[in-house]
Amino acid sequence: MKMPMQQCLVDDFEVIENVHLGEGWFRLDVEAPSIASTARAGQFVQVRIGSTDDPLIRRPFSIFDVGPEPGPEATMLSLLVQRVGPGTRAMMQLSAGDRIHLMGPLGHPMPRPSLGEDGVLLLIGGGIGVAPLYFYCRELAAEGSPLKHQVLLGARSSALLIGIDAFHKIGVETHAATDDGSCGFHGNVIELLEEKLESLTDPGQIAGIGCGPHGMNLALRDIAIERDLDFSISLENYMPCGFGACFGCVIEGPADQPLRYRRVCVEGPCFPVRELPEKF
Repeated sequence: MKMPMQQCLVDDFEVIENVHLGEGWFRLDVEAPSIASTARAGQFVQVRIGSTDDPLIRRPFSIFDVGPEPGPEATMLSLLVQRVGPGTRAMMQLSAGDRIHLMGPLGHPMPRPSLGEDGVLLLIGGGIGVAPLYFYCRELAAEGSPLKHQVLLGARSSALLIGIDAFHKIGVETHAATDDGSCGFHGNVIELLEEKLESLTDPGQIAGIGCGPHGMNLALRDIAIERDLDFSISLENYMPCGFGACFGCVIEGPADQPLRYRRVCVEGPCFPVRELPEKF
């Protein structure tokens, strides 16, 4: 059994800044060089707030960014957080100088597809799923990667397109879809993806990585399977422990694979669509 705890750090770290982004969203910047310097896009940290056991269970958060640039010199990591319960409400109250308990980096990085010069990688995100996709784009930029990539983001309205400005600032071609039509494509991000796929003629030169709400992920899997596309999906399952001991985040594994169940926190969180069951 692979236990990524051997590759991660557990410690208290200092909050540098808490930036409120509106609509209950905020970005938490933390001075954590021992995590930031080894973190890769798609990995996550487990967060505990305060010195008590309330809340008892750590919360998983995908790493949104590391800085000043991704790589071994990075000293800071950023988390993109939406206020939804007691744990995230407590995180929202943190200020510069406060301490936060982190465990990480955990999980596997997102894959790098092999594409030719005419290939394109589509990064499809919704809600909190934009976090690892932004880190992925930052890595590509830092490496000077020639991989052509576009970002497709979806939200109910323009006010909820959290993170879109960050993609624009680093020069990534980014397309938005909103349910109410207030920004970009009028519809959801899956409908935008279908329109984009119609304009790309060679399926063998298309790859994709998606991360978003459960319904989006299910639809994305179905489209990729139907069109025989090289897509992967990063799952945002609830992970009580984060290192594979509790089996609280398992999904079914492929029938022809040795693992009957896969732990999202250890074998994932990003899986090729062909390895995901119809319902996950």
